[in-house]
Amino acid sequence: MKNKILISLLLLSSIILASGGSIYSRYGIGNLLVSNSARDAGTGFSGLAYAQHDHISLLNPAGWHKIDMTRFSTGVSFTGYDIADMTQSTFYSETDFSGFLIAFPISNDYGITFVGGLTPYSNINYDVLSDVDDPILGKHTFEYSGDGGLSKAFLGFSYKLPFDLALGGTFDYYSDKSEFKSSVKFDQNTDFANTEYVLGLKSRGLGFSFGLISPDLSQVLNIDGLSQLRLGATYQFGMTLKVDSVGAYNNSNGYEDYLSKGFDREIPHRLGLGLAFNWSENYTFMVDFVNQPFSQFKENKIKSEYLRDFYRYSIGFEYRHASSRYGSTWQQVIWRGGLSYEQTQFIFNGKGIDEMAAYAGVSFPMGFDNSIDIGLKYGIRGTTDFNLLKENIFAAFITINFGDLWFIRPER
Repeated sequence: MKNKILISLLLLSSIILASGGSIYSRYGIGNLLVSNSARDAGTGFSGLAYAQHDHISLLNPAGWHKIDMTRFSTGVSFTGYDIADMTQSTFYSETDFSGFLIAFPISNDYGITFVGGLTPYSNINYDVLSDVDDPILGKHTFEYSGDGGLSKAFLGFSYKLPFDLALGGTFDYYSDKSEFKSSVKFDQNTDFANTEYVLGLKSRGLGFSFGLISPDLSQVLNIDGLSQLRLGATYQFGMTLKVDSVGAYNNSNGYEDYLSKGFDREIPHRLGLGLAFNWSENYTFMVDFVNQPFSQFKENKIKSEYLRDFYRYSIGFEYRHASSRYGSTWQQVIWRGGLSYEQTQFIFNGKGIDEMAAYAGVSFPMGFDNSIDIGLKYGIRGTTDFNLLKENIFAAFITINFGDLWFIRPER
């Protein structure tokens, strides 16, 4: 397994990232990433109350209590944006590293598992051009671009109480290095000088999260075919990031720094609630709700007029053969699907930006408890009304998921 991990990291490090993404990522901390796992994507990023023995889920740390082998996962995501206004459209794409996760089960009886990893928390990636022909200034082009986003490095654990209540928590370190550029380039036949403004931001801070999954409640209802009925909840505490900013502009005299200061960025808490249950052993159904009140987001103690509260509703299902772990190759294939609706955190001219999406996914076995996971997404975000932009989003997620026995107590 150690060789597999090394090979995967070398392959991922050679990927050339494309430029261009959602223009809405300009505001706040960018596009929020509830998870970047192909398995989670296949179910519409549902599964707060669903614990799996073969998956390191980022949705709820309490779900790690079922992991019974040392596990490692990493992957990439590919996203395309077909962006349109009332008169024209264009297509942008981006490729992102989805991070890596590693889990060490300590005690299967008590559900003690330690997990660490590095994952993206938000994403900023846009590049917009505007051509202008002015009778005084002549032909010139404005360009606005941004790149960056928050990353999260974390250590976490899970624990199962004797009455089957699972708990989990994480200690998080957030960091960000983002750069925003605004420039104007004039036609060579004019006497005006090209000018560029660059703003660089570096932020860092600590955070904590907590999660739980209830005992099996299906016995209370006593419905034939129903099993593993569980409730889940997660809470990510609000955090304050320290931000260093440097602004510079470039004209005929070259680059000149003109602004350097520090300020605080206050990111609000995130609450998640979920329900999951099995039906006829092979089917698992999930329903999730996530809220993060970005109306309380502040930079330098100032709220943004372009941000509102974030709400997300999702449903998902998974088909897994009851004997998939030890069955034939086709019995080990896992199928997924999901739907989601988001009230995103973005609002412009009093009009909120909403998103609806459909998902599908599959896991193919690569030996015992190893798999390659694929998740697909098609979503629609925004509108062309009110001079806004509509985005058709196409995304594919690929995750490599390894499991192995690293620590075996010898018999005496």
